[in-house]
Amino acid sequence: MVGMQPVHAQKLNMDKEQADQFVYDCLNNHIDSLYELSELKVIPSKLTKTAERSVFILPGGYYQIKTLRSDCYVKKSRGDYQAICDKRYPMETFNNQLLNLAENGHLMQLKHHQYGQKLPMVRTSLKSIFALFLPTMKPYVSVTSVKEDEMEAILVFHHPKLDFIHMLTLKTSISGLLKKGNVIYGDLYTNIPQDNLKSILDK
Repeated sequence: MVGMQPVHAQKLNMDKEQADQFVYDCLNNHIDSLYELSELKVIPSKLTKTAERSVFILPGGYYQIKTLRSDCYVKKSRGDYQAICDKRYPMETFNNQLLNLAENGHLMQLKHHQYGQKLPMVRTSLKSIFALFLPTMKPYVSVTSVKEDEMEAILVFHHPKLDFIHMLTLKTSISGLLKKGNVIYGDLYTNIPQDNLKSILDK
């Protein structure tokens, strides 16, 4: 299945123009809308307390900048820990959804920044993005803005061995977070050297 193969220029022996087009084609074909959630392993001794008694942070790593992280937010209920997916916690929910640790049915409408200044629109699902990138890459998230009914976030997929990234800058409504078919809007940058991250974020 194409969605479970590594997607990057180096592995596929493509130049960047060809690799960008390959990602675009895969995502427009909704390669796998049934991709399962990533496994959540909670070790209570590693949890970090928050201001709310039953809410904890399960620390992950970070990528290049301390705010771009793989931390998960969990809630303790009846002695068990679950990844937060609750309208009362919009930032924590969005963070967990973008790490594929909380249920989501989001659709994506993305401007795909391709080689040669091409900017086609990608219409796909968040689960298709996970199916395409997660088998070989690590995700990191930063929720950068929380307003009355809108949130913005950065989602980066990093290939640890080949050291390149795919990056998404995203915007969605808070009221749609738990609604199947909610649309997330944003920009997609693919097959970029990891040392270009900060220059893109500064734009």
